[in-house]
Formats: sequence, C-alpha cells, structure tokens
Amino acid sequence: MKKHVLHVYPQLNCGGTEMVIHNLIRFGDYENYSYELLVQRPGDNEYIFRKQGVPVHCIEYTSAGEYHRRLTEFFKKERFDIVHVHIHSELPTVLSAAADVGVKCRVAHSHTARVDIPGFLWPLFYFRHHPYEKYATQLFGCSRPALRWLFPGRWRRGHVIYNGIDLDSFRFDPEARKSIRKQYSIGTDTKVFINVGRCTESKNQKFILELAEERRGRDELFVIIGDGPLYRSLVEYKEAHSLDKLLLLGKRDDVASWLSAADVFLFPSVYEGLGIVAIEAEASGLQVLASDTIPAEADMGMGNFRRIPLKDKAKWHALMSEPVNTPEQRRTLSEKAKSSVYNIHNVVKTVESIYSESC
Repeated sequence: MKKHVLHVYPQLNCGGTEMVIHNLIRFGDYENYSYELLVQRPGDNEYIFRKQGVPVHCIEYTSAGEYHRRLTEFFKKERFDIVHVHIHSELPTVLSAAADVGVKCRVAHSHTARVDIPGFLWPLFYFRHHPYEKYATQLFGCSRPALRWLFPGRWRRGHVIYNGIDLDSFRFDPEARKSIRKQYSIGTDTKVFINVGRCTESKNQKFILELAEERRGRDELFVIIGDGPLYRSLVEYKEAHSLDKLLLLGKRDDVASWLSAADVFLFPSVYEGLGIVAIEAEASGLQVLASDTIPAEADMGMGNFRRIPLKDKAKWHALMSEPVNTPEQRRTLSEKAKSSVYNIHNVVKTVESIYSESC
C-alpha cells in the first residue's frame, strides 16, 4: 500500500526551495509513495506541479488558532503518512496539527542558514527556534549550518539532505552555448559572468553590478537571471551608471542553456542554506566564485569552486581575470558531477528510506 506524502510550503514561486520540492516529487518512487502539496496562497509555479498530476491544496493563514483548526480538519480528512514541512514561520503550527491527529512521520526541513547574524544574538534565536524542533520526528537541513540555524538544540540528530538536482539537465552543452551567444550577439572571446537567483538583499546582486562598473572597458558581459523585490532597483542602477555590458533577464526557463553559454558563475550571497544554483553551475563545468559565507557543502570538490570574502574586492577581480575552463574541461567536469551526492536519484533514495523507517 502506498504511503501518502504531503509537502508543505507557503507559496510555490520560482526559488531554490520550490526546486528542491519539485525534484523530490518528480524523481520520487511512485510505486510506493504518492505526493501532494499544501500552500497558503497561490503561486506562479503551481502549474508545474499540477502538470505532473500532483494535487495542490490551499489553506489560507489568517490567525494561528484558525490555521491550526483548519489544518487539523484537513489532516483528519486526508490521512497522510508523512508531513514534510519546508522552512516557514508556521512550521510548528503545521507539525503540531499533524501530531495531534497521529501523523507518524513529521519532517521539519531547513533550507537556509543566517550566518550574517552577530553571535551575541544567537541565544535569542535559540529560544525563538526551539518550537521548530518540538513537534518534528525528523530534522532535515541542506547543510550542517542550516541544521544548526533552525534546530539549535537537536541539530546533531538531524540529517543533511543535499539539494539534489537532475545533473544531466545541467551538463555542458556546446550547441546551447553557440545558440545563446549567436542570439545575443556575444563574441566568441567575450568572457560571460552569470548569476542566477531572486533579486533580494541576501542574494547581493548589487555587488555584481559594482564589479561590472569597476571592470568597465573589458571584453566581458555580466548576466543576471531572476526577478524579485529588488529587480527594479537593479535596473535603475544599471541605467544610472550606463552599464551597457550587463543583461538583467528576469525570470527565465532556459537557465541550463545560459549556464552553458557563460564562463564564470558569480555567487556573492550574504547567506545561503546551501545554494542549489552553485551546484547547477558546477554541473555545467563553470568556475564558481562565491562569497565565503556559502556553506562548504556547496563545493562539489571538483576544483572549480572558490570562496572569497566579500570585502576582498581585489581578490574577486584577480580571480575573475584568470583563464576560464575550456569546452573539454567543462565536459569532463559535467561527467564527474554525476557521481556526486547531489545526484537527485541518490537524494530521493535517502529521503524515502528515512520516511520508511519513521512510518
């Protein structure tokens, strides 16, 4: 008999957490599990899940008490075996309602790590996050820092669940490289720096715009893919500083092709739980230049990942000026990536074995 799994997240838009959920469902074991979703409000990427035949339920959050009551009714009616809640503020409410109706496997999953917060504030966050651990039977984190951040009391008992992806989808594709470069009139020798992510303070894309301004006059192009609350301010900065060799492409569905077309991935985030886009870039054989706040787990260990302090601009510029990987080197790296812990097929097996042991 199939086990019924419910993934819970507030809204399904275009982000790293949504991609993790999508991959866990897409590559799941459909012989032994069925998958559903619960959100609080409609999102732009909900259609992707519905297209796969995954039911998407919606319970709007109005107040803690009312939300708990409606969740309890929902869980009594649907009878899930596993409730897998991805980090958000009502995580304890969801898990407590699941516990009240006897759901055996209750997973709390951390996807971020606020390493930017001063150490003296950590006691406050310890008490704030304690309820996140209370109702969960299993604790997941995309990295050890992500486990420590959300589950300070029990993180050592948690499981590091790598943000697995379909590595084949991001392997270096020389034909896609030619096509994109031809479409955008990018010269053969032009070095392309790329960043993919929502335009937010934490992703720190303004740092990339500053680098572009400081490297004006070189045969280089900067590309940022993603939308978000700061997108308009980035456009205004680009226009105000006449950054002609900068493309702000917004939301795209051809990220893998753009990674093949690029030469270096820039990842200056202020903090990340892991940084799944860095894994995608490494799988494409790109050199990755990342801030030193990115967890060490984001480095696939293939020799094309560098971590640099954000304050050391000179080091960023020096590494950006180094030779890029050749097509042959990129093909080799893409092939090597297949055996990594980020292969989605391995990740799904790990997650569902934990489900099985908990039910």
